[in-house]
This record gives sequence, C-alpha cells and structure tokens, in this order.
Amino acid sequence: MPPTFRVLLTRLLTGVAAVLMAAAVLALPGCGNDPYPTGQTASPTIFLHIVGDLRTLDPSVAYTIDEAEVIDVIYSSYFDYDYLKRDPYVLNLSLGAEMPRREPYPFTDAEKGHPVRKTGEAWTFRIKRGLRFQDDPCFPSGKGREITAADFLYSFRRMADPSVACPVRSFVEDKIIGFEEYLAHNADRKKHGQPADFQAEVPGLQLDPKDPYAFRILLNQPYPQLRFLMAMHFTAPIPHEAVERYGKDLARHCVGCGPDVMTEYKLKQRIVLQANPNRSPELYPGEGAPGDAEAGLLRDAGKPLPLAQTVVFSFIKESITGWNLFQQGYLDAWSVNQQNYQQVMARPGELSEEMKRKGVRLYHTAAPNIRYFGFNMKDPLVGGYTPQKRKLRQAISTALDAQAFIDLFYEGNGRPAHWIVPPGITSYDPEYRNPYRRYSVAKAKQLLAEAGYPGGIDPATGERLTIFFDNTGTTPSGRQLVALVQKQVEAIGVHLESRAWRDIVWQDRLDHGQFQFMTYGWLADYPDPENFVFLLYGPNRRPGPNASAYDNPEYNRLFEQMRSMEDGPAREAIIRKMRDIAVEDCPWIYLLHEENLAISYDWLSNVKPHGVANDVVKYRSVDGPRRARLQAAWNQPNYWPLLGLALLLIAGSLPAAAVVRERTHRRARRGPAGGER
Repeated sequence: MPPTFRVLLTRLLTGVAAVLMAAAVLALPGCGNDPYPTGQTASPTIFLHIVGDLRTLDPSVAYTIDEAEVIDVIYSSYFDYDYLKRDPYVLNLSLGAEMPRREPYPFTDAEKGHPVRKTGEAWTFRIKRGLRFQDDPCFPSGKGREITAADFLYSFRRMADPSVACPVRSFVEDKIIGFEEYLAHNADRKKHGQPADFQAEVPGLQLDPKDPYAFRILLNQPYPQLRFLMAMHFTAPIPHEAVERYGKDLARHCVGCGPDVMTEYKLKQRIVLQANPNRSPELYPGEGAPGDAEAGLLRDAGKPLPLAQTVVFSFIKESITGWNLFQQGYLDAWSVNQQNYQQVMARPGELSEEMKRKGVRLYHTAAPNIRYFGFNMKDPLVGGYTPQKRKLRQAISTALDAQAFIDLFYEGNGRPAHWIVPPGITSYDPEYRNPYRRYSVAKAKQLLAEAGYPGGIDPATGERLTIFFDNTGTTPSGRQLVALVQKQVEAIGVHLESRAWRDIVWQDRLDHGQFQFMTYGWLADYPDPENFVFLLYGPNRRPGPNASAYDNPEYNRLFEQMRSMEDGPAREAIIRKMRDIAVEDCPWIYLLHEENLAISYDWLSNVKPHGVANDVVKYRSVDGPRRARLQAAWNQPNYWPLLGLALLLIAGSLPAAAVVRERTHRRARRGPAGGER
C-alpha cells in the first residue's frame, strides 16, 4: 500500500532536518573561520604577516625588510641596536664581549709599482665565550657547536664567494687589506669550475693564535661605519657546516645562534619561529627614552628574551586579505595604507571609533628612508651623461608631482624629497630645493624639447617617445600608482608603457639591468648619511645597492673622501658637492620620505617601531588568552544563512508534497470497483 501524504511529508521534512543538522555539525569546529590550529591563538604566539614572496633567507644575501624581520632574530651579530633609545640610535653589544678597539694601522701599499707607506685602521673584536649555534643535523652530533672568532671571519670570507650575491660586499672589498686580491682569486677559481677557497690567506682578516674568541680586521683607510656593519646579519657568524651541507638550500634553511630558530617554512604559506634553546642570555632593556616608562614599555625590564615563545609569519598574496585577517583579530599588527585608511582613521592623527572600541593602538613613525624613481644609466635611451640625456631625465623629473603621490597613496603622511638624505640623518638640509623637483608641466616640456624631443616626438622615427616602466603594480593600488605616473609623464607628450611583474621577478630584472625606468625605496641600514649617498656610488652597482648603475667619477671621488670622515662641517660640505653633481645628472627622481602609520591590538605589548633595527619581535609579548576571547566574540558563527537554507528547502519541498498528495488521492479513486486498495 503506498504511503500516505502525511507519511511522505514527514519523511521529507525529516530528511531536510538531517541535512541541516549535518551542515551545522560540520560548521561547529573552530567556529568556522579561525586560520590557525585550535587553541594556538590562546598561546603566547605572535601572528605577523609577509605580503608577497621572500627571495632568500641566506644572511649573506637577504636585503629586504621582510627578509630581515625573519632572519635578524635567527642570526645574531656582534652588535644590535638598543630597542628603546632614539636620537641618536644606540649600538649595544650582542655577541660581542667588549666594545672593539680601533687604532691606527701603518702598512705598505704597492701603488703604481712603488711601495707607499699609508695609515689605515686596525679593529680588534672579542666575542663572548660559551656561544653556541642552534641544534641542526649539519653538525656531526646534531647539537650546535661552540662559536669562535673564525665563524665571524667566515662570514666575511663568504662575501668573496662569486656564487654568493652579497649586496654589501662593496662596503668592504676596497677597504679590508687583501680582500680585492682574495676576490680575484675566487673569481679565477670559478672560471675553472672550482668552488670558492675559504682557506686562502687574507691579510686583513686575522685570528688571534692565542685567543680563539678574538679577531682583527685591518683596513687600508679609516672607516667608522664598520661598527654599523657589525650590527647587520651579513656579518653574523655562519657555521661552515651549514653552508657545506645545504648549499643553495641555505636560502630556506637557517642555522644561526639568535633568540629564535625556524621550525617550519612552507613556501607561500607560513614561517614559524620558536625560542632557541641554545640562545645567548639576553634581557629586555631596563631603561629607555623619555616617556617610555609612562607608555608601559619598561614593564618587562630584565626579563629574558625572546618574550614570545612562538612567532608565525603568514604569507599573504593580497594586502586586502591581510587587512580582513587583522580586523578579525587573526593578525596582531598591520600597516595603515590607502586601502584601509578610511576605516582606521577618523581624521589625521586619530583612530576611528571602531578601532578604539577594539583596542587598536596607532604608531606614527618617520624612519630614515627615501622613495624614488630610477633610470637605468646603462640604457641607450634614458642612460648616459651627455647634456641631452640629462635633460630628458630632468624633464621626466619635473613632470612628476610628489605631493600628488603623498596625498593619494600615503594619505598625506610623508614629505616631498629633494635629495637622497632623509630627515633624522646628519647633513639633511630642510631648506634645500631641487630645481628638477619643482613640479611644472611647462618647464618639463621645455627640458624635453632641449633634450631633442619637442612635443614628445622622437625626430629619428617621427613617433612619440616611449619609455618602459618596470614595476610591481600587480595589485589594485599598485595599478593606480602606475596609472598616476603614466598620466603625469604623458602630460608632457611622452608615452610611458608599464611592465608589471611579480616582486621576485622584478628584483631579478633589476639585478640584471633589464629595465629602463623603475620605482624603488631604501630604508637605512644604519643611521649615517654614507648609507644613503652610497646608493649612487659607482662600484656599488648590482648586486650592491646602486640599482641605477649611476657612475660619475667626481661623485665617486668625493664619496671615497667623505666616507672615512667623522660627522662635521667638512664632511657636510663634501656631501653638498655630491648632491649638486647627482641632482644635475638626475639618475633618480627623488619622490618622498615616507611617514608610516602602523596599528596593533593592545594585547600585543612593547610595540615601539624602530627606524633601523629589524629584530624587534624578540622584545614583544602577547596576552594570548585575552586575544582568544576577543577573537571568539568578534567571529561568532552566523546561523541565519543556515536557517534561510532550511526555509528555502522546506518551501521548495511543498510543491513536491502537493504533487505526491494529488497522485495518492487519484490512485485511490481509480481502484477496482467495490472499494479501495
């Protein structure tokens, strides 16, 4: 006998309920949108982000801020920067046992075939005893061995390996006695298919035969900036065992002695750091700058570092994704940019009510930096040093309005740049005005005509002059910036054709000079004007920091003169001469000095952005339980869509039920004569 209508309807609704129950059960674990393992956000773990890719984590090669924020807590150096003190920045001993001794060093140099007596410098360093590398399979027992002075000098020797594109090699190659000959020796070995020789004698790199914890660096000239170099990861001790075992894989397999070790690296997903059991004892500072105590920055004074046991860096392809994660409480800190400014700020300098309600804190910093557009000085069209080539670059420079970029893409946070040295660094001149950074379409057109392109027309072809702009504008905001550059340049008659690349591809094109026009930035490695004016020093071309390959002999001569000088009026006078030369040559268009806005939740403690140091995460702590409670409150599961689905399914089932009922009744009427089935 066929089921009745009531039975069919009951079965249908029971099925719908079962489906909804199954969906609800599947939706319950983790409340739906937590991107981390259950319970991790309640632990003392800091959650940060990396937008895009990392090219390398090899300490001899890495040169971006994102790379440094990871490896500078894995590889410790002789010095580090005081976390809290500013104006000026202060160097503290990290792996060093004492401040280096610096004294004159007389030596003989065979210049033009004739022995010449000169005076350079001898720097004597002494490291702490008992330092150990992290545990790693590269060591015979798997246990990190003791660090000696030889491990520091190995880092310097590795700079001379032709297969290692060390960007700071040019800092020392012409200063350490015998280093240029050592470079030539390894270059010759490479030509013959042989690996770099790490045992060859280098007179300027000396171990103390009586003390395995002391070493000397002998220079052919005074170089006060060496102390800053000894605070960078390029000079951090590297175990030769790791280089020999991992080779090129050292780019993703770090073996250092810092406060953290890398326990996980999943490409394009995440990097996980954890406290290093072999770390050197290090304490949170006990004093800071004025106002730090009132701001709560000394509450952890004297506590061992790192304060957080785990740090997770998530790779994020698009910044909008990261912003959404921050709003949900799944990232502890974020940067304020064009995309989120209106949501973060109620007005300049004041957070929105929503941000205040969620316990967000705002940090306004002006780290020493420069953002610029650069020309490839080796390119046949935009490069070169003739008056016509200079005028072409000057015309493009005069056509770009820095204030428009600051207003549109930095929400007014920045100041137009007229020269390479930023505010906060000695020799910065707030009164100087670059004649080719005064925005004027009329003046730009005049310079363009004087360059031989009246109206933007190339007389050789009769067509509009085209310049290729290589950039990383693959995101919506990046494409907007490219569009503004094109609009301003094309206003004077020049066609600017964009070529957008992924960051890692773009970096490679810069390294190989495969561009005409590009945009780039620089954040100080160390707080000295030499760290900015050297960006235009000829020998610093790629893989060094001179991305434009600018090479003016007079500029180079003045640079070599000033870099060995201490700060003072004489040094500043030389820097002004260098400025005048470079401004006329115009290899760069100085755009702006950024002023950054950053935000973090109040469950993250000890946040004080630093203008130079990149190891700041070791000083920060987190209230995990409070974070987890707020995340749960902000990310309550929404069952209304599920209820809507239920109603939709029930409504959709009613017509079917009506059909079943009608058919059931019809069959009953058409049964055999005399009764129903």
